[in-house]
Amino acid sequence: MKNVFAVLLFSVILLQGCSPKIKTNLLNNSLTPIEAQADIVVIEQEDEVPNSSEFVGDIKIGDTGFSTDCGYTKVIDDAKLTARQSGANLIHLTEVKKPNFGSTCYRIKAKLYRNLDTKVIAEFARKKELKNRSRLPADADYAVVYFYRPKSFTGSLIGYKVRMNTDTVIGRVRNGEKFEYKITDFGKYEFWAKTESKTSVILDVEPGQEYFIRCGINLGVAVGKPEMYVVENGLGISEYEALEVKK
Repeated sequence: MKNVFAVLLFSVILLQGCSPKIKTNLLNNSLTPIEAQADIVVIEQEDEVPNSSEFVGDIKIGDTGFSTDCGYTKVIDDAKLTARQSGANLIHLTEVKKPNFGSTCYRIKAKLYRNLDTKVIAEFARKKELKNRSRLPADADYAVVYFYRPKSFTGSLIGYKVRMNTDTVIGRVRNGEKFEYKITDFGKYEFWAKTESKTSVILDVEPGQEYFIRCGINLGVAVGKPEMYVVENGLGISEYEALEVKK
């Protein structure tokens, strides 16, 4: 019985360690949570918060030191869930730290606001949609998936192959490299990589769309563990274009 309890306790600790660390400082803990079907809008650092917004509190999402599931999408999703539960529907990013030598995680600081004006929320959602829209022609009969690996000291000498579905190799990412892959048959695809362990992402590919997958390497027992995160187009475009194509 003790062994079973120990295993369960270890599993809980492991799961908690894999997730980012979330800290909040709320002015009001009694606000009604935002309904599940309502949008939670993320405002970029350069955007201004509408005057009609009520300040709810601060949020910080960081690295526990053992975090592995901490890509940009996961961190933003955690922020949205926390905001919703806190009664906030606007997240104003004040700091975004990308993975670097000190951490393989995205880390953010933000301020939470509540604004129940549907027109205001709809306008921010529209701006976000425009920023993340595909650059491909509207009538394109193909999609493009971009893979890129920003330069990092961690695992800099380790490269790995990117595979699709069963075992098809579509490219390779070394430190500071990128490549793109064109798709003409649409539907769900698994893109994955493996060194001492396997990581993967699944995309439901649609015609005329662009998808960005940020790659990296995390410390492992022997050769390091591959990382692959789907990021929104606005961020993916800026990070992808910052890298040079290897000739």
